[in-house]
Amino acid sequence: MKKLLTDIFSLVFAVFAFVFLFVFLQTYHIWGSVHIEQILINLNEGIDFASDKLIWGYAISVALGVATAFAFSIILKTNKRLFVVSSTVCFFVLWQIGVFSYLLNKKIYSAIYEKEYIFPKNLTYQFPVRKKNLIVIYLESGEENYATDLETNIIPNISRLSQNNLSFEGFHQIAYQDYTIAAMIESMCAVPYRGSKLKGYEGYQNFLTSLVCYPEILQQNGYETVFIKGADINFARTGLFMRAHGFGEVMGAAELNKKYAYPLKENKGGFGGYNDATLYKMVKEELSRLGQNSKPFFLSFLTLDTHAPDYFLSPACKGNASDKKDIELCGDKMLADFISWLKTQPFYENTTIVVLGDHPETGINRLYPKLRNRRIINFILNPSPDFQKAMHTGWTTLDVAPTVLNAAGISFGKKGFGLGRSLFSGEQTLYEKFGRKLETELLKSSHVYDSFETVKNKKSAQYHLYEPLGRQVSTQQDIEHFATYAKNIFGAVFLDELSFTLPQQDKDLVLNMSFKSMLSDKKKRKIKVMAGGKKADVWEISFKDKQPVFKSVVIKANQIKDGKLLIHFEGEGFDIFSDGLGVGVLNFSLNEQ
Repeated sequence: MKKLLTDIFSLVFAVFAFVFLFVFLQTYHIWGSVHIEQILINLNEGIDFASDKLIWGYAISVALGVATAFAFSIILKTNKRLFVVSSTVCFFVLWQIGVFSYLLNKKIYSAIYEKEYIFPKNLTYQFPVRKKNLIVIYLESGEENYATDLETNIIPNISRLSQNNLSFEGFHQIAYQDYTIAAMIESMCAVPYRGSKLKGYEGYQNFLTSLVCYPEILQQNGYETVFIKGADINFARTGLFMRAHGFGEVMGAAELNKKYAYPLKENKGGFGGYNDATLYKMVKEELSRLGQNSKPFFLSFLTLDTHAPDYFLSPACKGNASDKKDIELCGDKMLADFISWLKTQPFYENTTIVVLGDHPETGINRLYPKLRNRRIINFILNPSPDFQKAMHTGWTTLDVAPTVLNAAGISFGKKGFGLGRSLFSGEQTLYEKFGRKLETELLKSSHVYDSFETVKNKKSAQYHLYEPLGRQVSTQQDIEHFATYAKNIFGAVFLDELSFTLPQQDKDLVLNMSFKSMLSDKKKRKIKVMAGGKKADVWEISFKDKQPVFKSVVIKANQIKDGKLLIHFEGEGFDIFSDGLGVGVLNFSLNEQ
């Protein structure tokens, strides 16, 4: 029996190790070197909208891992040898994704923030007499190397615009800048994005709330601020970040589908969102509206067609949909046409336009797989004449925020903004000062960075009298009366807590509830029901459950303290939004058992 258990353990460990290895190799093939912290951030914040191609790739990796484990178990013959090989494989993968350095750096604190971080809230901002409008365009995975490191220039219009306008040389890619939400946070806030420790309601309501970013500065000084993304705005909590940091209107696929006469179903691109050709049309309409207002405006948007690994050839272009060069050529043409349109608009002369690649393509770029020094597209049209380009040998995404402010004619009286230094300033950038050591310091922990995650929107349960027992609560207003936090979505009240003051009683109660569940896949999910701080039940739900779902749970009399009852719902296996919103209640009742 003991030998059988040893054999099973050895084989299970080998399967885990080799699946781990092949999943890592698949990840490296698509995304290149990925740090454990980035993996944890993406797992925590959701990986919805993964393409079928990506899913099949990982499914094959799992199958190869299982097959290899069985093969090695036969070849090596003994459990001891198999255990040694499996352990070596696990150690190799953990080393490659930086687990050991990650655990070490959690215990090591860097003083770089204390020495170099300039708090934006302490700066004094001076605007030109006539405030300039600002447009910031993020080109997904936009690399300027497409103009210089291939046999043919596949971004001819972009390279021409870059040469004829203000552009900066010396970009360097460092940690925490190589995926979209991180790159946008870093370019707007001048700090690297290290993820969030907040879960549930707090995570749903807070996104580095004490961090100050330049869109907030603009909004506080009278700008109308708009952010547009063609795909789901909730992916990677993009919408939450933008709303928390200075954008008055934030639109993704669902919001655009409601506002504009371009049905999503007929204009789809990659990742379940709009294609870029349609995105540009909607951006033009939004700019036409903003340009008619008396207030200055700041609009930023993100393209998507060039997002790896599934690129999308817009219907506006001819070419091979599987040829990345054709897709880049198409994106180049669409941007050039959009800028030509901008130049015909009455607001153009008083508008600064910044064009940025959000980051180089993640991992290895298949068009030049051996090239390491890859640079993002960057150029500025109509920069303020009050600032002149300075000579810099090295800069990172950290330096974008103060540079954009200066480009729009805004000064702030100090040498930098956050960890960024303006490229219009002669002040050394942190990359020029520290070189690659900058990345090492940013990988360490920071008390200053931790302070950005202050919880500002915490609510306490509000206990209201529930009487008589047995009555059904079914109107949204009445349901919200007993909820700590509630949001009306699709005709239901989504909440994470219900709190009651109860009439005098000493009997067990039964909570009967009818609710909706929003599941984006076919996996089973669990909702843990806590009453009075103790587990009362676990509800398992799946994609196949008939909606609405009806559940009941017994609340023991000893879980009711001083006539008060707090029922908390915790999602297991949900993304951060579902964790925060628990269940979408249609009606409920409390009855004596």
